[in-house]
Amino acid sequence: MPDPVAVTVQPEVPYDEMPNGIDIASWQHPNGADVDFKRVQAAGYTYVFVKATEGTHYKNEYYVNDAMAAQGNGVLMGGYHYADVSKDARAQAAMFADTISVKGGTSLPPVLDIEEAKGLSAAQLNVWVRAFLQETYNRVGLKPIIYSYRSFLMNQMGNTPDFSGFPLWIADYNGSQSPTLPLPGGWKTWTFWQYSSQTQIDGVQAQRVDANKFGGTMLQLRVFAATGVVPAEQK
Repeated sequence: MPDPVAVTVQPEVPYDEMPNGIDIASWQHPNGADVDFKRVQAAGYTYVFVKATEGTHYKNEYYVNDAMAAQGNGVLMGGYHYADVSKDARAQAAMFADTISVKGGTSLPPVLDIEEAKGLSAAQLNVWVRAFLQETYNRVGLKPIIYSYRSFLMNQMGNTPDFSGFPLWIADYNGSQSPTLPLPGGWKTWTFWQYSSQTQIDGVQAQRVDANKFGGTMLQLRVFAATGVVPAEQK
């Protein structure tokens, strides 16, 4: 895996102009209901992250249909893996990579969702995360995005700067127009920001949906989707 290079999103974009997106899992399919991505897109949400896998065995039964439906309606999409750090990192990365390699693939880089330490020390967590990121990169060829909460990155992971070269997707429900600064873990900027877990979205029958902002322009988001790299600025 190449040495991490800090992902920068410049110039600053006004809050109202940052591209909106959602992330979903099986919970957003109450009683097996489909997500209507045509309506999601019409409501102004231009990208979606879909839970693909968790641990070493769970695969989201809705992942393939959601992935294809999103892209079929012009919504950029990516898959995420919910980490179980008590199980082998490389085995989880392998299952995740296989799952997201469906027809049409994904249009955003893969995501590691890490939220639980399960008794591991910060040093042990960092070893686990490094192994998962490396194996995912080896199999997918894109540098993964790291999703987590501010408190988890600062406390359970010891506020390590070791992963600050990877794109950051931070959950921070602070009611403001940007994540709380300074960012944890040595990150200088964020790529995605999950600012709410209580949003109602037209096209999604579930009452609560996670809502996100991309920290750049729509053009930058499309470049990121195409290359896995956020351009520093648009000429």
